[in-house]
Amino acid sequence: MKQLDFTLSLIDKLSRPLKQVQNNVTGFADKSKAAFARIGGGVLALAGTGMAIKGALSPAIEMYDALNDAAAKGIDSTALKAVQRDALTFSTTYGASAVEFIKSTEEINAAIAGLTGNELPKVTKVANVLAFAMKSTAAETSEFMGQMFGNFSSDAARLGKVQFAEQLAGKMVFMRKTFGTEMATIKDLMEGARGVGTNYGIGLDEQLAVLGQLSRTLGTEASSAYEGFMTGAIDGAKKLGLSFTDATGKMLSMPEMLAKLQGKYGKSLEGNLKAQAELDEAFGDSSAVVKQLYGNVALLQRNITELGGADGLKRTQEMATKMVKPWDRFIAILTAIKTVIGLTLIPVLYPLLNRLANMGQTFARWMQLFPNIARVVGYAAMALLGFAAVGAVTNIVMGVSSFVMGGLRGLWKALTSVTKIYTATIWLAQKAVLIWNITLGALRGILLAVRMAAILAGVGINFMSWPILLIIGALALLAVGCYLLIKHWDAIKAAVMNTEAFTTVAAVVEWLGGVFSSVWQYISEGWDNFIALLKGFSPSEALSGMASGIITMFDNVWKTIKGSFQKSWGWIVGKLNKIPGVNISLGTEAQQLPQNTLLPEPPSVISPNTLLTGGELKGIERGGISKTINSNTKSVTDNSRKIGTVNIYPKETLSPGQLQEWQELNA
Repeated sequence: MKQLDFTLSLIDKLSRPLKQVQNNVTGFADKSKAAFARIGGGVLALAGTGMAIKGALSPAIEMYDALNDAAAKGIDSTALKAVQRDALTFSTTYGASAVEFIKSTEEINAAIAGLTGNELPKVTKVANVLAFAMKSTAAETSEFMGQMFGNFSSDAARLGKVQFAEQLAGKMVFMRKTFGTEMATIKDLMEGARGVGTNYGIGLDEQLAVLGQLSRTLGTEASSAYEGFMTGAIDGAKKLGLSFTDATGKMLSMPEMLAKLQGKYGKSLEGNLKAQAELDEAFGDSSAVVKQLYGNVALLQRNITELGGADGLKRTQEMATKMVKPWDRFIAILTAIKTVIGLTLIPVLYPLLNRLANMGQTFARWMQLFPNIARVVGYAAMALLGFAAVGAVTNIVMGVSSFVMGGLRGLWKALTSVTKIYTATIWLAQKAVLIWNITLGALRGILLAVRMAAILAGVGINFMSWPILLIIGALALLAVGCYLLIKHWDAIKAAVMNTEAFTTVAAVVEWLGGVFSSVWQYISEGWDNFIALLKGFSPSEALSGMASGIITMFDNVWKTIKGSFQKSWGWIVGKLNKIPGVNISLGTEAQQLPQNTLLPEPPSVISPNTLLTGGELKGIERGGISKTINSNTKSVTDNSRKIGTVNIYPKETLSPGQLQEWQELNA
C-alpha cells in the first residue's frame, strides 16, 4: 500500500508542472493566433479599403494626369476644359475611353499645324469619332489627318480646318463602305502616289475615287500605277494625237481623259488589240490605269460626285452609332460617373497627400540628422517583430505537435481496426457455418425428392415403352407373315381358288360388273340428250319472256295500289270538304291514266349473235333490262305539295371542320 501511495504521489508531482507548462504554452499560442488573425484581418481590410479607394479614384486620376500632360505640352487650359467635356460626352455616347480621347489631343495638336484653341477640341472630336467608326486608333487617325492636311493645305485653308476635317471623315466612311478600304490602306495609297494628283491640280475627291477603284484590281500597285500615268499622261496623249489639257493648260479630270480615249477607240477595249497596243506604247506600264477604268467611266464619275457631297459628320456619326456595343457603353457611363466624382475630390485629396508626403520627408530627414533616435526606433521595431516571431514559432510548434498527434491517433485507429476486423471475421465465420449447416439440411431433403422423382420417372418410362414394344413386335410379325405369304403364294392360291366360297365370290363380282356397265351406259345417254337440249336453247328469248312477265306483274301491282290510294284520298277529302270554308279538289282526273294506255313491250327476240364471249348483251342498251323497263314506263305520278316558309333551328352550329366534312360526304 505504501508503494502504491508513493507511485501516485510521484506521478502527481511530475504531471502537475508539465500540465501547467502545457496550459501556458497552449494559452500563449491561442492568444498569439488570435492576435495574428486580428492583424491579418486589419491588413486585409486596410488593403481592401485602399484598393476600393484606388478603383473609385483611378479614372479621375488618369484623366487628371492626362490633362496635366496635355497642359505641360502647351495646350491652352480653355481648350482642355472643352476637351474634357467632349471626352466625357464621347465616352458615354460610344462606350469608348475618355482618357484616350484626351491623349489624342496632344497627337492631333502635333500632327496638324496652326490649330487654334477653339479649333483643337472640334478637330479632336472629329478624329475620335472617325477612329471609332473605322475601328482604328486615335494615334493612327491623327497621323492620317496630319498627312491629309499637309497634302491638301489649300483646301483646308479655303474650307477651314474644322470643316475640312469633318468632310474628310465623311469621305473615309464612304471609302470604307464603297471600296472596303481601311484607313491604313487609304493612307498607304496616298503616300504611294506621292501627292502627284495634288501637283497636277487634281482634287481630293477624284484622287480617292480613282485610287479606291484601282485598288480593287491592282491592289497595292494602284498608287504607283496612278503616279506613273499622271506623270506621263500629257506626253502619252500627244503620241495618240490627243490633248489632256484644257484651254488654260490645266490637266483634264480622269473621266474627261477616258471620254476622249473612248471617242478614239470606242466604248470598250475588249478584243481591240490594236488600241491596247497603242495605249501600252503611249503610257507604258501605267496603261493599266486606263484599261481598268476604261469601261467604268460612269461609275467613276458617280463616286467622285458622292465623295464631293458635304454632309459634315452625319455619315460618320451614323456609322459610329452602328458600331456601339451596349455593354461597353454602360461600363463607360459608370466610369464617367466615377470620373466626375473623383475630379471633385482630387483638389481636396491631393493637398492632403502632399502634406503627408512632406511629413514623411521631414521624418526621413530627422532620421538622417539624429542617428541615435533612428537606432532606438529600429530596436523597438525589432523587439515588436521579435514578439511576433515568438508567437508565430509557438503556433508552428503547436501545429506540428497537433499534426504528430493526429498521425499517432491515426496509427492507433489503424491498429485497433485490425482487431475489430478480426472480431468481425470470426463472427462472419460463425454465421457462415450456421448457414452452411442449414443449407446441407435443405439439400438433403432436395436430394431425397430428386431420388423419388428419378424412381417414378423410371417406372413411367417402363410403362411408356410397353406400347412401343408391342408395335415393334406387331411389325416384326407382319414382316414375317409377308415373307411366309410370298414364299408359299402358289400353294395358298391353289388352295383358295379351288374352294366353293371363292367360286361364289367370283360370280357375285361378275354380276356387279354388269350392273355398273348398264348404269354407265344410261349416264352417257342422258349426257348426250342434255347436250342436244342446250344446242336448241336461246338465252335472249328466255330473258325477253322474263322481262315481259315482270313488267306485266309490276303494272298490275301499281294499278291496285293506285286505286286503293285514290279511294282513301277521296274519302278523306270528302270529309274535309264538309267543314265550312274548306274546298279541296279531288284531282282524280290528273292522277288517273287512260284505260287504254299500254306499256311498250320489250323486244321479243334477241339475236344469239348479240351474245359475245365477254358476257355482255350487245343488242341491249347500257344499263340492262332495268333501264329498259324504266325508260319505257310512261306513267307519271305528281305527288308534289306546296310548302311555305321553312325555318330550321339547329341545336349547335357546325364547326369549319364539320362543315368541310359534310361537304366532302355530299360530294
